[in-house]
Amino acid sequence: MDKKLKVFLYVCFGISFIAGGAFHFLGGDLSSASGMFFASAYMLIPLISVIITQLIFGEKPFSDVGVSFKINKWWIVAWLLMPVVNILAMFASTLLPGVSLDPNSELVRLAIADMSTKGLEIDGWGLLAITIVGSLFAGFTINAFFAFGEEIAWRGFLPRVMSDWGFWKKSLVIGIVWGFWHAPLILMGHNYPDHPIAGVFMMVLLCVVMTPVFLYLREKSGSTMVAAIAHGTLNGSAGISVLYLAGGNDLLCGTTGLVGIMIFIILDLLIYILKKKINSIHVGTEIAS
Repeated sequence: MDKKLKVFLYVCFGISFIAGGAFHFLGGDLSSASGMFFASAYMLIPLISVIITQLIFGEKPFSDVGVSFKINKWWIVAWLLMPVVNILAMFASTLLPGVSLDPNSELVRLAIADMSTKGLEIDGWGLLAITIVGSLFAGFTINAFFAFGEEIAWRGFLPRVMSDWGFWKKSLVIGIVWGFWHAPLILMGHNYPDHPIAGVFMMVLLCVVMTPVFLYLREKSGSTMVAAIAHGTLNGSAGISVLYLAGGNDLLCGTTGLVGIMIFIILDLLIYILKKKINSIHVGTEIAS
């Protein structure tokens, strides 16, 4: 294993697990305001770990990690893709036994009640429109900032130190690392509040199947910022995938459940086909020349 990779893993998991353990044993609650602050700060730990690792090896911080602001069409693809994935996950979840679409679900009523206290009167579908627009705005701004705290590691630094590994091997290893890094949050109820232990393994599987998509976007765009935008809009619109559902559970429904995993597997298959087709064209061009 590359020395830089080893050092990064020790630093990142050391800081993350110590911080997560301290927050939990001090009585921290992720659903509270302090919990939201902690979860946001937690997303910056991979960035801090990359900087520490680069300094240890005498590298300039942020060097060779794909930080580019040269905009191309892949920025738009990344920005719009994840809300579509979350909407698909919502409708696909209704195919599960005992799960139905309910525009007046408990979560919807709570969200509408919260907005009414702020003077905004809307119905269930109005809430959906606001959520989508809000997630797109947040995904390009504040969410992208915090997501960059992760993406500089998962789609910037790690692919570089794994440059000889090949796309799918990199995706598998990065996905496993990315997934287990979430463990302290998952064990405290993040994403899988009803199944925190099983949720750790579900999160690993989800990250494994998501990684090829994020890595492909980063490669095609030439920028880690694009992965951050995709990550930011995914986080911002993830609630859509479960907000309107009645029935089911957190291991099955929504983007973080089995349904979401299946959607990302389909996207991975499309990437596999695209990459294989491109490779075939390149080989054919070389033979012809």
